[in-house]
Amino acid sequence: MLVTTPGTLVSAPSVQPCGLAREASPVRVGLIGCGAFSRFSMHHYRTLPGVSIDMVADIQPDAAHRAAAELGAKDVASETILACPDIDLVYIATPPALHFQQARSAILAGKHVLVEKPLATTVADAEELRALATARRRICVANLIERYNPLAGATKQIIDSKLLGELIHGLFINEAADEGLGRSHWFWDRKTSGGIFVEHGVHFFDLVASWLGPGRVLSASRGLRPGCDPPVEEQVMCTCRYNGVLFHFEHGFHQPSRMDRQEMRLVFERGELQLFDWVPTHGVVRGLVDDAGQTMLMQMLPQANAYPLEWYEGTQQRLLGRFKPFEASAYVEITFTTGLDKLGIYGKVVGDLAADQIAWIRESTHVRRLTEADSVASVMMACAADEMALAGP
Repeated sequence: MLVTTPGTLVSAPSVQPCGLAREASPVRVGLIGCGAFSRFSMHHYRTLPGVSIDMVADIQPDAAHRAAAELGAKDVASETILACPDIDLVYIATPPALHFQQARSAILAGKHVLVEKPLATTVADAEELRALATARRRICVANLIERYNPLAGATKQIIDSKLLGELIHGLFINEAADEGLGRSHWFWDRKTSGGIFVEHGVHFFDLVASWLGPGRVLSASRGLRPGCDPPVEEQVMCTCRYNGVLFHFEHGFHQPSRMDRQEMRLVFERGELQLFDWVPTHGVVRGLVDDAGQTMLMQMLPQANAYPLEWYEGTQQRLLGRFKPFEASAYVEITFTTGLDKLGIYGKVVGDLAADQIAWIRESTHVRRLTEADSVASVMMACAADEMALAGP
């Protein structure tokens, strides 16, 4: 029995994520766009068996030289990467407005493509990339890393298990830092970024779709930073419906770096689940459960610890919610964690996404967790929300 008395800490064995496949057939990568995140990603890519970073390109010579030195790669023009027959996969990490044309050129050159989110800034362009990739049997997906987090997988298990009853609604709040985004940064230029929904929101549209299936935007709005000309969009929000479940998203870029924070909250009939950080590192479940339910929840969650808050006996175990009777022996709080810090989990999900896609390059019978259709669907949701927000008062 895991539940003893209220306030007693009970530990469960850690649930470790699955290891990566040890396949060694070579995959040679060319990098276009040598910013800090792409270099971070390439360091994780080259730890995968049989993967090498052979060429890098950037319109800023200093950025290309630095990446080449860090990665042991050749500093070349982007056209050289596309023309080289030895490059199998092109990773595109340039501003969003460039993604479509660069990804299209790479596919036409016979390359597989991983592109920083979003896949494209319009639905038509995203659809064209998917069609091209499918016709030529090439990969072309956005770097939508959220679904590769082990906490995302655990959340999916809890939703599907109904251990806390049906999911009623969800909320994601992103109070992001803008301290590193100066006024001249391309992020604030909608023609380059596509706006916050498109540049950033795609991550979370995709994550929730991986749990609940396709979504539809019901309403959306945005907020502008006072005193800026041209206007600066700093806050967006929308409400969506995923197979009957309402989900609200808020994204703001207006905080000092020390105040950067994110929370995902899922409300069930008999409890709630919270995830913290933009790539979640830890979380908490609170709910009304019986002993068997608590055991199963702890088996689903990594490094889980249970803290019974209340204990019920006899007729107290008979409860009612949403007109439905049920029984519970305790109200518990279960904390859980990946055991990794922000950079650690960031690196893991980047590497796991790459490993998943590269497994398909090596063997096309591999079933990927993220596909071109998923990448397009996230753009469709983002563009629908953006259009609705722009049309509003």
